[in-house]
Amino acid sequence: MAYISEGRFKILIMLQQLTGGRVRLQLGFLILSALFINLLEFVPIAGAADSDFASPLFSSVWQKTDLPIASQKVSRSWYWGPQPLGTGGFYEEYADSPEGKRLVQYFDKTRMELNDSTKASVTNGLLVVEMVTGKLQKGDSEFVEVGKAPIPIAGDFDNPWPTYASLDKAYNQTLNLQPGDQVDSTWYPAGVGKQDAKYLTDATKVASLQNGYGIPTAFWDFLNRKGMVYNGSRYVDDTISNWLFSTGYPITEAYWVQVKVAGVTKEVMFQAFERRVLTYTPDNDPTYQVEMGNVGLHYVSWRYKSKLPQGGVTVPAPAGAPASTSPAAQPFLNATAEWYQVDSDGLNVRTAPNRQALRPEATPTLPYLQALYNGDHVQAIAKVRGEEIEKGNNIWIQFYKDPDLFVYSGYVHKIIPGAFPTPPKTFKGLWVAVSIQKQMMAVYENKTLLYKTLIASGVPSDDPTKDHSTPKGTFAINGTYRPISQTMEGGNADKAIGGGEHYKLENIRNVNYFFEDYSIHGTYWHAKFGLRPMSHGCVNSTVYDAGLVYGMKANTTVFVF
Repeated sequence: MAYISEGRFKILIMLQQLTGGRVRLQLGFLILSALFINLLEFVPIAGAADSDFASPLFSSVWQKTDLPIASQKVSRSWYWGPQPLGTGGFYEEYADSPEGKRLVQYFDKTRMELNDSTKASVTNGLLVVEMVTGKLQKGDSEFVEVGKAPIPIAGDFDNPWPTYASLDKAYNQTLNLQPGDQVDSTWYPAGVGKQDAKYLTDATKVASLQNGYGIPTAFWDFLNRKGMVYNGSRYVDDTISNWLFSTGYPITEAYWVQVKVAGVTKEVMFQAFERRVLTYTPDNDPTYQVEMGNVGLHYVSWRYKSKLPQGGVTVPAPAGAPASTSPAAQPFLNATAEWYQVDSDGLNVRTAPNRQALRPEATPTLPYLQALYNGDHVQAIAKVRGEEIEKGNNIWIQFYKDPDLFVYSGYVHKIIPGAFPTPPKTFKGLWVAVSIQKQMMAVYENKTLLYKTLIASGVPSDDPTKDHSTPKGTFAINGTYRPISQTMEGGNADKAIGGGEHYKLENIRNVNYFFEDYSIHGTYWHAKFGLRPMSHGCVNSTVYDAGLVYGMKANTTVFVF
C-alpha cells in the first residue's frame, strides 16, 4: 500500500477524533465522508465483548441479532442472550467432527457449534429434541440414552409443569389444525382442556403449517419479523434471523399452560421447536409477548448435571481439549489454516464448484483472481461438493467468499506451513508476530505459539524511491481507525496487479493498521502467500487470517522481525 507521511497520518487521526471516527481513508488522499454522521454506524459495543466469544464466527452471529439490543438501539427479546454463559468455549465429543470433537459455546437461549473449523458455518443444535427424547447426540447418527430432561420449559426454574420430559406425550403428535384455527388447547398434568376465550385473538390463530404442526400467528410473525440488525459494519433493517436456522421445525403443537413467572402464575402459550421453545405471554408488554425460552441454560443443566446459579455455570472442558491460558486465546487454538498448493499452470478460478461456472469478473479496482499458477497457495475456507472431474472426487476448495471463488481439489495438494521462527522478543498477553524472512505470521500468548499462517510482506528494493519494505519493529494495532472494509489507493501498483504509476483497490477487508498506513489486511488479487514479498508495505494475508487479527483488541502488539 502507499506511504502516507507521519504528519498527514496525524491529521487523519485528528479528523477522526473531531468527527467521531467517520473519516474514510483512500490511500494517497483523505476523504471526510460527511459531517452529518450516522451515529448508528459507530457505537461502543455493550454487553458481550469480542474476548467473550470462543470464535470470531460466534461473535459475528451474535452481533447480527443481539448487538442492537445490547447497544440499546432496539427493545426486543434476546435471540441468544446478553453474553455467552460463564462456561466459556470448549470442546465436546462429536464423532463426525475432525479429531472427534467440535468447538461449542453456550448462551441463555441455545448453543453455538463449529462442527468443522475449516468451514465457516455456525450451527446451534437440536437441543430441544435431545432433552425431550433423552437421547444425547454424539455424532450425525450416534445417540446415547441419558434420560429425558426433568426441567421446566418456561417460567421459574421450580415450576413442576410442563417439563421437557413431559413433552414426550406431545412430541410427534398433531392436532390436525389448519390455518385460521384457534390454538385453544390448555395442557394440564391431568390432561388437555380448553383455554378461556379472553386469551384467544388473531395472534393465537394458526398462520402456517410446518412439519405437520400449526404455528400460531404470534409465533409465525416473530419467526419472520424484520428489524434492526448489525451486518458487520453498520446497523441496517433486514430479516432478523432465518427461522429454520434459529428454531428449526416445530416438534409439537402449540398449547396453553399455567406457569409461574417471577412467582406469579400466568397463562402462557408455548410451542417446542427442534432448537428452541417459543412462549407467548399476553399479559407482557407487546414487545416482549413472544420470547425464546432459556434452552441453553436448561441443556447445560441436563447434560452436565450442574446447578444454575446466577451468572452462569462452570462446565469442565472434555478430556483432550487443547489447553488455554485465557478465553481470548480460544479463537486461535480453534482456528485452522488449511493450505493448498496449486499443481497446474493457468488453472481457472470458478465462481461455483463446476467447470461451467464463469470465472470471476476482474476490473482495475477489483482485480479478483481469474487463474492460479503452479506453486500458488490458497487457504480453504470451505470444502464443498460439486462437479466430479476425477472419478470418485467431487470436492472443490472454496478460498474466497463474496464473490465465491473455487478451485477443484484434484488440481491442488494440501501443505502444512513450516515451523515459525522463534521471535527475538516476547510480549505479555496476546500478540502478533510477523516473520519477513519466512513470509509467515503467528499469534502468541506470552511465549506460547497459538496459530501460524502464511503472508506476503512488502517488496524491498535497494533504490529508496522503490523500496516498499514492511517496517520492522514493535508496533500496536490502531484502535482509532480500523475499517472492516475500505478502498486503498496509492502511487505505484503492485506488479501482481499490472504495474503502473497508480492503483486503486476496493473492498479490502479486515484492515488492521499497526504503524502509520501499514496494516495487516485481507488480499484477493494474488495467491503468493508464503512465497515472496508482494505488497507496497502492508502485510497481505487471507481475509480469514486478517479477520482473526481483526477480532483482537486495539493496542495489541504487532512485532515484525
